[in-house]
Amino acid sequence: MFGALIVLAILIPVCGGVAVGYIKTDKRTLGKISVALTGFTALCALLALLTHPAQAFTLLPIAKNVTIAFSLDRLNRFYLTFVPLIWLGVGLYATEYVEHDENPASFYRYFLISLGALIGLSASENLITLYMFYEIMTLVTVPLVAYERDKQAVAAAVKYLLYSVFGASAALLGIFFVGAYAGTFSFTAGGVFSGEALALHAGTLRVIFLIMILGFGVKAGMFPMHSWLPTAHPVAPAPASAVLSGIITKMGVMGIIRTIYYIAGAELLKGTYVQYTFMTLALITVVMGSTLAFKEKVFKKRLAYSTVSQVSYVLFGLSTMTQAGFIGACLHIVFHSLIKNTLFMSAGAVIHNTGKTNVDDLKGIGKQMPLTMTLFTVVSLGLIGIPPTGGFISKWNLAQGALDLSVSANWIGPVCLLLSAILTAAYLMSISIGAFFSAPEGELDNTGEVSLRMLLPMGVFAALSVLLGIFASPLIRYFAALAAAVIRG
Repeated sequence: MFGALIVLAILIPVCGGVAVGYIKTDKRTLGKISVALTGFTALCALLALLTHPAQAFTLLPIAKNVTIAFSLDRLNRFYLTFVPLIWLGVGLYATEYVEHDENPASFYRYFLISLGALIGLSASENLITLYMFYEIMTLVTVPLVAYERDKQAVAAAVKYLLYSVFGASAALLGIFFVGAYAGTFSFTAGGVFSGEALALHAGTLRVIFLIMILGFGVKAGMFPMHSWLPTAHPVAPAPASAVLSGIITKMGVMGIIRTIYYIAGAELLKGTYVQYTFMTLALITVVMGSTLAFKEKVFKKRLAYSTVSQVSYVLFGLSTMTQAGFIGACLHIVFHSLIKNTLFMSAGAVIHNTGKTNVDDLKGIGKQMPLTMTLFTVVSLGLIGIPPTGGFISKWNLAQGALDLSVSANWIGPVCLLLSAILTAAYLMSISIGAFFSAPEGELDNTGEVSLRMLLPMGVFAALSVLLGIFASPLIRYFAALAAAVIRG
C-alpha cells in the first residue's frame, strides 16, 4: 500500500503537468485543474504517512545495492507532511497570480512536475534515489525561474542551473566513494560505516563528506555559492520565488542531513575540520545574507538575501551536531518555510496589484492593502524571532545547541544569530513601518486588496507560524526523538 501511494503521489502531478499543456480550456479552469491535482497528490502523500511499511519499497533495482527505493523514516515523514501542504497553498495563490499571463499553462506544467520530483525526493530510501530526484527537481524548476522568457529571466535560470549542476556533481562524487567504502547507499540513523571502514579510510571520508556538504549547500544558498538566489528570485514569478525559497532550498538541507547523520555519522565529523569549516561557512552566510538584505532596495531581492541568511540558520544548527541544535534546525525548516512563503506571496500581491518592486515605493501601501501588509508584518515578527512566534522557538534551540558545544568559542554562534536578528528587524520592519505610518509619495490608486485566492494561503501560513510556536510541544517532541536517533551521546 505504501509503495503504491508514493508512486501515485509522484505520477499524479507529473502526468498532470505534462497533460496541462494539451488541455484546451480557459485559464481559470487550468488553475482549478492544477489545484485539484496538487490536492490529490497531497492526499496520497498523507495517506502514505498512515501506512507502516515493514521495509523499504523498491521500485526499480538497477544493480547490486543500487535501487530506486522509498521508505518512511522520521525525516521522510516530516518532509512528506509539509512539502505537499505548502505546495497546495502556493498553488492556490498562483491561480490568481498567473491567471492573466499569456501562457499560464507553462507555469502549471513545471509547478506540478516539480511537486512530483519533491515527493520522490522526500520519500527517498537511499542516496541513489535522493540524487535522481534531486537532479530532476533542478531541471524542472529551471523553467519556473525563466518563466518570463526575457533576457534577464533566462540568464538567471542559466545561472541557477549551472550552480545547481556544480553542487550536485560534488554530491555525486561523494556518492561514488560511499558505494566503494560502505557497500550500501541506504540511509541508516547514525551512519553506515563499520569500525574497519572508519579505521582504514577516515581521512579520505572526511574530505569526501565535506565536499558533499558543500555540494548540497549550493541549493541551500550557503556561501560562497549563494548568489543564484538573489539573481533568480527577482525575475521569477512570486509563486515560484515562494517555493524556491521555502521548499527547494530545504532539499539542499535534506541532502546535508542525510550526508551527516545517515551516511557519515556525526561521530566521524564531530570535532574535526569538517565540522568547523561547515559551521564557519554557515555563520558567515547568516551574517552576510542579513547585511546584504539590509542594504538591498529591490523588494524581492531583499527577501532573497534574507533567505540566504535564514536557511543558514538551519545549516548552523546542523553543524553543531548537538541534539538541541538539530531540533532547532528542524524547527526552523518548518517555520522558515511558512514565513518565507508568506513574505514572497505578500511581495507578489503588492507587485500584482500595484506594480511596485522597490522598497522605497511601498510607503503608505498599508492603507491600500491592509490585510496583505498585516500578514507581512506578522510573519516578519516570526522571522525576527519575537515570542510567541515559531521563529523564537527555533532560534532559542539553535542558540542552545551552540552553547552545548564543548569549545571555548561556543558564544560566537549565538552572537551571530543575535546580530542577524537585529538586521532582520531593520530590513523587514522598516517596510511595515513605512507601509502603515508613512505618507505615500504619490496618489494611491483604488485597486485595493488581492482576491481571497491569494489572501487565504497567506493567512493560513501566517496563522500556522504563530500557532505552531505557541503549541510547539508536539513538534519539539517529534524532532527530539529524531535527534536522539541520529546523534549518539
